[in-house]
Amino acid sequence: MSAGKKSQPAPELPEIAKLRAECSVLKQEADRLKDIAGRAQADLQNAKERLERERQDVGRFALAGALTKLLPTIDNFQRAFRHLPEELKNNEWVNGVAAIEQELVKQVTELGLQKINALGQPLDPTRHEVLQTGPGEQGKVLEIFEEGYEFNGRVLRPAKVKVGSEERQEGQKGAAAQETAK
Repeated sequence: MSAGKKSQPAPELPEIAKLRAECSVLKQEADRLKDIAGRAQADLQNAKERLERERQDVGRFALAGALTKLLPTIDNFQRAFRHLPEELKNNEWVNGVAAIEQELVKQVTELGLQKINALGQPLDPTRHEVLQTGPGEQGKVLEIFEEGYEFNGRVLRPAKVKVGSEERQEGQKGAAAQETAK
């Protein structure tokens, strides 16, 4: 060979070409299997997270059910104390029962139960159940017949309320107009 000529690579033997092709196919298969394994890993992680969320939801749902069952007891305590005879207000036994009621309310509040603030608020059909309308500012809650409660931002029981219908205000305007006409 002369120094000016470049040597050319030797032609590949058919066995080497076949092995390279097999190697390429195996590499593609390995890549495909890695992709499947990665997806399976991601699916597993997503399933774990979903199960944890569902477990928490079940716990919250169970607690919401228990709290809903306690609401009438809380209502009854509050009604009893609103109608307590004056001569019993300083009775030690009554004070003990009042302490039990306060502790019950404190405990359920710590669990996430919240009273719906309704009095004087604009009517919200998702949080208020209108039982009566009467003279007063249109669409404002004038009176609460039964407290409403929320748990973790979800209404457990809407407040039962009386809402203004502006009847009195119209009557007052008419009476005021009659007064100024005199």
